[in-house]
Amino acid sequence: MYRYPRSAYIHIPFCHRRCFYCDFAVVPIGDNIDSLKGNKSDTVKDYLTYLKKEILSIKHKSPLSTIYIGGGTPSILDPTQIADLINIFRKYYGIDRGAEITMEVDPASFDEYSLNGFINAGINRFSLGAQSFNDEILKKSGRRHTKDDVFNSCSWLSKAKNENFIRSWSLDLIQNLPESGTDLWTIDLKEAIKFLPPHISIYDLIIEDGTVFKKLYDLGKLSLPNNDESYENSALTSLFLKQSGYVRYEISNYSISGHQSRHNRVYWKGLGWWSFGQGSTSSPWGRRLTRPKTTELYKEWVTNQCSLALDESLLISSFKEIDLDEKIMLNLRTSEGVNVRNLMKEYGWSEEKIEGNYLKLIKTWDKYLDGGLLKNEGDRFFLSDPKGMELSNQILIDMFNWWEKIN
Repeated sequence: MYRYPRSAYIHIPFCHRRCFYCDFAVVPIGDNIDSLKGNKSDTVKDYLTYLKKEILSIKHKSPLSTIYIGGGTPSILDPTQIADLINIFRKYYGIDRGAEITMEVDPASFDEYSLNGFINAGINRFSLGAQSFNDEILKKSGRRHTKDDVFNSCSWLSKAKNENFIRSWSLDLIQNLPESGTDLWTIDLKEAIKFLPPHISIYDLIIEDGTVFKKLYDLGKLSLPNNDESYENSALTSLFLKQSGYVRYEISNYSISGHQSRHNRVYWKGLGWWSFGQGSTSSPWGRRLTRPKTTELYKEWVTNQCSLALDESLLISSFKEIDLDEKIMLNLRTSEGVNVRNLMKEYGWSEEKIEGNYLKLIKTWDKYLDGGLLKNEGDRFFLSDPKGMELSNQILIDMFNWWEKIN
């Protein structure tokens, strides 16, 4: 039984520069271009024209409970442009009373005045891409901002939350960046909680093809924490944030009570979502669609969508349940874990089919249960914290292999 998508992601690709670890679909516009000047940039205005066309092209619109504006650096846009986007959804889709509307912001790309402009535009949750509080680490990662910019941004967001102008905000950090040993990472964590962010996302550095970091890594010129140091950093993060009052509700995410990201939970529950903008991926009815990653190809794609026909994945007639293995993977990332047997029943499996295949999966996972990476309460399985959450890849690989063998 299908459900109408209740969430939308909007991609704003513009940023001042491409960070050394970034392989996202972004459009660097240079450090000399002021932020909040999107309403004066023909490039930005042209992109927004096509973005709005795509948003309006959807046939099966329904009210939204979460909207997430990501990038890139959405705070390059003027608050009036953000308001225009939100108002399009309000007028043509509907926005629930109490909806979570999140916007990503980078330090040094906004000030307190513009923050208030974004709030007045309708944003009630912000995600601050700080990545580190250390100037040297930020510089070696290709970041434009400084630790002072991070301090200022955190102060403004904390003030807005305390005065009830916004409902929540998140601080994003990257662990295991170059030169980020345990001592420096500990300092980053201590600096982070000084501002009492209701939500903290901790992402592991991944060396992606085509990035500056990949080139440096291949040349042997990138000084990264070794495997033991990386695990020590991860274990430290889990313990430190837990002792500071945060709950690890997903592999990369921590929050205090009542401040989990409602938008991201849509992904982990395997529910459908809309997505708009170059390089973004949607899955409204169970089939994924990734848009072109360059601006020109994206504009051509939007034109074809509007003048010819929508991609089948965007039509309700294409509805399909996501595969069981993907649902297990998504559920297992969260602190609630996954009840495998119940999930098999939800997918309409017979008792005979459930029994044989369930036992095969458990046999595959026995070594992880014995090794303390997995825990179970009856038929519900959880990743242990921190060990299981940090070493989850092999557990998931074995699960995917199990899925291939039984299909």
